[in-house]
Amino acid sequence: MKKTFEIIRDLREDNDLKQKDVADYLKMSRTTYNHYELGHTSLNEDIIIKLSKFYNVSPNFILNYSSKNEITDVKTLKLIKLIEKENINIDALISLIQNSKKLFKK
Repeated sequence: MKKTFEIIRDLREDNDLKQKDVADYLKMSRTTYNHYELGHTSLNEDIIIKLSKFYNVSPNFILNYSSKNEITDVKTLKLIKLIEKENINIDALISLIQNSKKLFKK
């Protein structure tokens, strides 16, 4: 099972990026980012979310909890988290979305 630091290194290499490219996106030094890739520093939630947006993968993929093809949209993940937290009735929400789609098609 791959470790988080191996996953972020692989994602960077798969995208033909240098550590400096990712570090610039995260607004940190290359040395600081290097510590993440070496596993010397643990990723916090903010960094995980930023990296998931950057690579268009789910945070769960970075944490090695899921496959790359699971939900990748961070906004969708936040919505799911909100639905679970607020205990929203999923069936009512689906019905609302389906009805609103019908309204916009007209």
